[in-house]
Amino acid sequence: MKKLFLLVLLTLLINGYSYGQEKSKDKIQLKELIKEFEESILQKDSLRFKKIFLDDQVQFIGIMSKKTEWSIKKDYAEFEGVAVSTCHKFIFEICQSEKKQAENFYDIIIDTDGSIATISFDYSFSAAAKMIQWGHEKWNLVKMGDEWLITDVIYSIHFPDVEEFPYLEIERK
Repeated sequence: MKKLFLLVLLTLLINGYSYGQEKSKDKIQLKELIKEFEESILQKDSLRFKKIFLDDQVQFIGIMSKKTEWSIKKDYAEFEGVAVSTCHKFIFEICQSEKKQAENFYDIIIDTDGSIATISFDYSFSAAAKMIQWGHEKWNLVKMGDEWLITDVIYSIHFPDVEEFPYLEIERK
């Protein structure tokens, strides 16, 4: 009976260890995907960019904070405060812009079970060295073979001239 118990315990430990290693490998791959996203913006590399999305119609949905939305509604009363796009349009706009653009990531949280994952973080987006917006962003991902692919992106939008960026000290360094 003791031998059976030890065998079961040993099996559980080995399986738990290998699951932990696989989960760690997935998190490393997901961190590399974040780097790919970041570098694709900096380098305006559309081919590299497209490889990290499930397909070219992956939804990008941005919701403006109430303060930012109202800053626009002053001049455009019908404005809804929602930006709906696709990764294809996002990539096209990035790559066609003459301006240097960058997205910075803060407080990244990665959660995965090995088949699906979420990555959430705070972000700031800049063009020509000027911050355009900041907010919170979340990606849903699936693992296809050995690759992680983004299936959708949601994010909040805050304009820095309307709402103070909470990571201002980090951004100045």
